[in-house]
Amino acid sequence: MIRARSLPDFLPEILAIESLWLIIGGCLIGIFATVIGGSMFLSIPFLQWLFPGLSFGTLVGNLKVKGFFRSIGSTITTHKKIDYIGNFKIAGLAFIGTILGASVIAHLDQKWLFPAIIFAVLLTLLAPKLSSYISNKTFIISAFLTGAYAGFFGAGIGILLIALVRLKHPKDTEIAYVKIQARFVELLLVVTAVGTHFFHGNLVTSIWLPLSAGAFLGGLIGGVLLDKMGHLSASKQKAVLYTALAFATLASGLKFFNIL
Repeated sequence: MIRARSLPDFLPEILAIESLWLIIGGCLIGIFATVIGGSMFLSIPFLQWLFPGLSFGTLVGNLKVKGFFRSIGSTITTHKKIDYIGNFKIAGLAFIGTILGASVIAHLDQKWLFPAIIFAVLLTLLAPKLSSYISNKTFIISAFLTGAYAGFFGAGIGILLIALVRLKHPKDTEIAYVKIQARFVELLLVVTAVGTHFFHGNLVTSIWLPLSAGAFLGGLIGGVLLDKMGHLSASKQKAVLYTALAFATLASGLKFFNIL
């Protein structure tokens, strides 16, 4: 079992070439996440390439830490518009599901990322249609299942969270407000998942620290690019995102079938 380590443990490793790759990769993927979204589909094969021997849970757990720091930045800039009480109620329903989801994958072999990515790709593509089935009657079950998936993998989770929050704020004029709430709920679920992975010994400081530093820098650069260039057209964003989905599926498939 890989355990979380103290500062003296990881200092020699932080100077290794892997740390440089983590910073560079985290930065580039952070830019992609800010401009396009769906960065999990690049982060997973990237970490698989660097650390082929790590478990499913260790890879996902350390990526959750990266996502936590990125979410912190988003929360800081939008904290005045967050409905804390309402969002804690939603997250509370998903809390148990998140713990169970993260616990299930805690020690799975890395090869099982392939079926997980297949599922995540399908969820990402079908989520807009699936979200229409989330109603006030199915709210509790939907929140639990959303939390379970957030803990298990989490790629494409934003669409389902937006659907949950929109039940409370259905007006089209509140879409921007809804997205702010969904990002905060995602932060709460990420905190739960990170805590679960820490409990299972999946967090490795020499992985998440440089990766998170790079992602933070990438988020800053991505924000500047969005401000300078404006939003890409929907068709271009879909093309880039679909390329990332295909890349993640191929990379994990090669690992699953022992081709690499």
